[in-house]
Amino acid sequence: MLTLPDLEERSVHDKRYQVFISSTFQDLREERRAVQDVIISMGDFPVQMESFPAADEDQFEFIKSLIDKCDYYVLIIAGRYGSPAEDGLSYTHKEFRYAVEKGVPVLVMLHGEPGKIPAESLEPTDSGRQSLKDFIKEAEHKRLRKTWTTLGDLKLAVREALDHAKATKPRVGWIRGDAVASIDTLEELNEVRKENEKFRIALGNLSVEIPLPKLPNADELTTLTLLPMTSNKGTKRGSSAKIQGSWISFFPLFFSNLYVSTNDWNGEFYFNIDHDASCVQIASAIAGELAPVETAGCFKITRSTLDRLISYYTEAGLMIASGNEGQTPFTETAQRLARRHHVVGSAPPFAIIEGEVTITAIGSSGGNFSRNLDDDIPF
Repeated sequence: MLTLPDLEERSVHDKRYQVFISSTFQDLREERRAVQDVIISMGDFPVQMESFPAADEDQFEFIKSLIDKCDYYVLIIAGRYGSPAEDGLSYTHKEFRYAVEKGVPVLVMLHGEPGKIPAESLEPTDSGRQSLKDFIKEAEHKRLRKTWTTLGDLKLAVREALDHAKATKPRVGWIRGDAVASIDTLEELNEVRKENEKFRIALGNLSVEIPLPKLPNADELTTLTLLPMTSNKGTKRGSSAKIQGSWISFFPLFFSNLYVSTNDWNGEFYFNIDHDASCVQIASAIAGELAPVETAGCFKITRSTLDRLISYYTEAGLMIASGNEGQTPFTETAQRLARRHHVVGSAPPFAIIEGEVTITAIGSSGGNFSRNLDDDIPF
C-alpha cells in the first residue's frame, strides 16, 4: 500500500514539463539539437519550430499559442540577433518578450566567449550588433543566466537551470492519466493529515485562538525619541528631543533613509537592512526637518524604535512581510506613496513635544551650534 510520502514522491516524478527552445536558427542548429536532447533525457517535452522558424506574423501567432502552453522557456544567445520584423525586433526577441509577458520562467543561456564565435555566425552590421547588445542586456536583467562555450557546457547549463527552475518556480506541467487517481487520493489524505494535526495540537496543548491587537490607523499619533550622537568627524553633537507625529507622517523620511544594501547570487537579488546606520540616518533626517542646521550623523533612534516602525509599516502593507528576496524591502504601494510625498511637499507634519533639536560644537563653551555670515568673512 502506498504511503503519503510514496504518493508525494510519485506525483513529483510523474510530472513532465513542456520547454520552449528559442534562438536564432541557422547559426545555432547544433546547439538547439543539444538542448532538445537534454530536455528529452530529463523526461520533459521540447517545443521548437525546427521545420519552419518564425519568418512572418502569421507563423508568429502560432508560436505564441505554443508558448502559452509551455512551462519553461530556454533562450539561447550567441552572435546573431536575427532578422528584424516590421517593428524592428527579431522574432527571437519577440518570442522572449511574449514569454515574459505571459509569466513563463525564462532561462537564459548566453555564449560566454563571443570572441571565439566564427565570423559567419556574427552580426555583420553595426545596427545588428547594437540590437544584439540591447537584447542581451534586457534578457539578463533580474533573471537566471548561465554562460556556455561548448555543446557540453550548454547541456550542463540547461540541465542545472531547469532543475533549479523546477525547484524554485514550480509549474503546472503534465501528469500521466493513471497517476491522477493517486494524486486525488494524496490531496484527500493530506487534508485529513492537516485536520488531525490541528486536533492533536489543540488537545495536547489546550491552545486557544489569541486575537491580534488592532493596528493603529495611519493618522494616529505616535512618539519617537531622538537621542544625541557625536558626528563622525567629532566636531558637533546633537541634543535629545521627543517628536510626535502620525505613523504615516514619518514614513517618507523612513523610506528615504532606511539603509538598504543589495547583492545578487546567480541572477537572484537580495536586500539587507543595516539597522545601526538606519537608526542614525532616519533620526538625523527627522531632526533636519525641524532645525535650520546640518544634522547628519548627530541624532539616532533606538533599535527597538526602528523595529517598531518596521513592524507597523509591514503590517500596513508598505514593506515585505518576510524573506529578503528582491532589491527593496518596500512594496510598490510604498514606493508610490513616497513619490507622492516628494511631489506634494509640505511643512514637517510632526512637532517637538519635549526637549529641543539643536547642534552643539564640540570643544566650544556650550550653546547652540549655528553659522553666522560674519564667521565666513576672514577680515
